[in-house]
Amino acid sequence: MNELEKVTGTVDHIVYSNPENGYTVCVLDCKGTPVTVVGSLPSLAEGETLIASGYWTVHDSFGRQFKVESFEKSLPEEADGIYKFLASGYIKGLGPVTAMRIVQKYGEQSFDVLNEHPEWLAEFNGISRKRALEIGADFRLKFGMRDVVMFCSSYFGISFCTKIYKRYGGAAIDIIKANPYALCDDIPGIGFVRVDRAAMQLGIPTDSPERVKSFVKHLLMQWAYSGGHCYVKAERLAADAAEKLGVDVSAAKDAIKALADVGDVVLKDGNAALKEFDAAENFVASKMLAMSKAELPFRLSGLEQSIENLQQKYGIEYAPNQRKAIKLAVNGGVTIVTGGPGTGKTTVIKAILNIFSSSGISFMLCAPTGRAAKRMSEASGSEARTIHRLLETRFNAKGEIVFAHDEHNPLPYNALVVDEVSMVDVLLMESLLRALRDGTYLILIGDSDQLPPVGAGNVLSDLIGSGRFPVVRLNEIFRQARESLIVMNAHSINSGSLPVLNDRKSDFFFIEEQDADELAALIASLCEKRLPARYGVRPISDIQIISPTRKGPLGTTALNAYLQDALNPLSVNKAECKIGGTLYRTGDKVMQTKNDYDTPWVQDGREGVGIYNGDVGIIERIDPKRQSAVIRFDDRVAEYDFAMFENVDHAYAVTVHKSQGSEYPIVIMPFYDFPPALMCRSLLYTAVTRAKRMFIGVGKPRCVAQMVENDMRQHRNTTLKALLEKAE
Repeated sequence: MNELEKVTGTVDHIVYSNPENGYTVCVLDCKGTPVTVVGSLPSLAEGETLIASGYWTVHDSFGRQFKVESFEKSLPEEADGIYKFLASGYIKGLGPVTAMRIVQKYGEQSFDVLNEHPEWLAEFNGISRKRALEIGADFRLKFGMRDVVMFCSSYFGISFCTKIYKRYGGAAIDIIKANPYALCDDIPGIGFVRVDRAAMQLGIPTDSPERVKSFVKHLLMQWAYSGGHCYVKAERLAADAAEKLGVDVSAAKDAIKALADVGDVVLKDGNAALKEFDAAENFVASKMLAMSKAELPFRLSGLEQSIENLQQKYGIEYAPNQRKAIKLAVNGGVTIVTGGPGTGKTTVIKAILNIFSSSGISFMLCAPTGRAAKRMSEASGSEARTIHRLLETRFNAKGEIVFAHDEHNPLPYNALVVDEVSMVDVLLMESLLRALRDGTYLILIGDSDQLPPVGAGNVLSDLIGSGRFPVVRLNEIFRQARESLIVMNAHSINSGSLPVLNDRKSDFFFIEEQDADELAALIASLCEKRLPARYGVRPISDIQIISPTRKGPLGTTALNAYLQDALNPLSVNKAECKIGGTLYRTGDKVMQTKNDYDTPWVQDGREGVGIYNGDVGIIERIDPKRQSAVIRFDDRVAEYDFAMFENVDHAYAVTVHKSQGSEYPIVIMPFYDFPPALMCRSLLYTAVTRAKRMFIGVGKPRCVAQMVENDMRQHRNTTLKALLEKAE
């Protein structure tokens, strides 16, 4: 990046502004020369003087622009500037007419009057004392925020300034100076590293107890989301914290004890856990046991006849384990059904739903991701929702996600079927169970041999391993499924046998290539030309590249750049934008990488909010002038301003973890010398089971064998299984 430059001018007019994150496009009057300025500029108003540091960029359509990295601003001092500022609409209740009257009477003292004597405005005809005081209150509110923004922007980045002000109000500066680490608990997403950097600039001692306590919680959260651990050994926690912070181990132990004394950390059997993970595991254990023992409000009779009727209706015969799963599910509080591809899990779900429907038992289907829910709905013929949408997300006063449905407002269904449970972490499972009454039928469907969830815990495996709940393993591969080499190879991989790679006439085959550059070119050729020509498929919507990693020449980052040029090349008919070093253009395939609960969308005239981690869409339009883009996610359309693209990635290629819960017509996977931790059986099995019509492996055959042979699974520190086993 070029060395930062500065521009100074008066805000002439604001082209676009997002009030949630402060992203703004404005035009500065720099001594008679208009300059377009873009970036995060919260609470900016026309008439203000802006001193912006940043760098120049050249946009294809709109020419030279100045991108802001940091800024200072000041109120206008002359009457003309004061009028423009007050007339801009920035202060609630003030328009051009009232602004002119104020400036004509008070001139350069107008701001002092609004701040200290707003009641004087009631002297003007048409302004009541109440309205005058409201104008003054909004003026003070906006300028309280200005002070917070100016203080916080250099420490935490402009995007967090609005969140900080909403949380602390005018007290924000004093709170941050006293204990900046409070932000780690109170401002979602700000993170220890960013806060610690600010704390060092503010002169907080490196061995400050607040710093050590905050870092201990940071470490526990890191272990939860990098390794899935709900707890760690307290001795290791103290040693790691001391080493990484450069403090004595005794200081780290004191911090852990202090956190335990106030309940933020739970110490038990020499282990340390964040309170939320300890509480979640304990609640899941007690709630699951209560539901399994609860008396159900329905008594179903004639079950054998119902099953016979369904066999005649669909022209099938249920396997013994399928019949067992159906009977358990409609007669018990909790039932777990697990099995690999082709073993008839969907057939079991349809039978259960038919019996519930004919018996007047209300039900709902759900899954962790939007694609998994959509696939479940298509396969079963019944509505399915994501767990987050089912529970209805809300924000509390701290800006944290909470759910509308919980123990105080339970879901209105008598039965709930949850698919892809292997992806559900312990915090999400806790939230789901809180929304269920004890007398609810709960049917959990999943494949315990797939990768565990990205978040903390190992819920499905722990529930099965505890032996406390009825578990049916579907292990018979049905005739139609046996005709698929994808299915047969998936089961071979899962059992530790090498898959068949050389059957070019089947739906699973392998193309050998040793060189990384040639491999990338081969993948692009398959997507762009060879597969569309032979099978009539659409490159972007029907083919998905899945890689074990983001990094390296065959990771998703490199492959996405390569595939963008091949599948969606530069064209005069396609708008482009460069955001954070990544080039996006109209027609790109993209994925949302974090849950965004308040992004609005439109679907066939119906409005809603929420775009979730793993949702895949196509950029339909890019508007550089408004600094925004329109993305279509299946049948939902959402508008993104450019600042929101920090949670968007290209999706021509995705990681295996990001592909969980989805199915694709054609999957292509590179096999190369990836990091050893990723060369494992469960990752390969998960990738193969994402393919619906065809799986194509490309690369080094020995890497396939290496992955099949490696059945090592990362151990996760959880207590759920033990809690269930010990319970009476």
